[in-house]
Amino acid sequence: MSQGLNKTTIIGYLGRDPETNGAQNVARFTVGVTERWRDREGEEKEHTEWYRVVAFNGVGEACAQYLQTGRRVYVEGHLRTRAYTNRNEEEKTITELLASTVIFLDSPRTKGDAADSRPKPGKPRDGVQHPSAAKSASTPKGDAESDGVPF
Repeated sequence: MSQGLNKTTIIGYLGRDPETNGAQNVARFTVGVTERWRDREGEEKEHTEWYRVVAFNGVGEACAQYLQTGRRVYVEGHLRTRAYTNRNEEEKTITELLASTVIFLDSPRTKGDAADSRPKPGKPRDGVQHPSAAKSASTPKGDAESDGVPF
């Protein structure tokens, strides 16, 4: 018997702040991924696909604490479809991306001192990594940063 593969990787922008429903270790949020192309006439087209993301445990805690609308993120996980009953007592189905890894790809967009709310660089914790940790681990000092080149 062969096994299947259910793995999804997206990079996009948060459509709304994470919701926690009182449980700080579960965060629900949406991520929009926009694709752009030119049609046969050369006109630019675009389409945004919205993903419902659910993050649990340490990943969920970090997302609830540090993510906000407009932040750019990398999310890796698997798709899961479930049924639920809405407020009108109708049966509905929903497909969600259950996140195993979330990497914050930009800095928080807050007024005031954002450095205090920024995740600290270091070893990834429960699948969550801030880009400055990856950068400091892979970039020799004085190389890219002194040139102003981001890679």
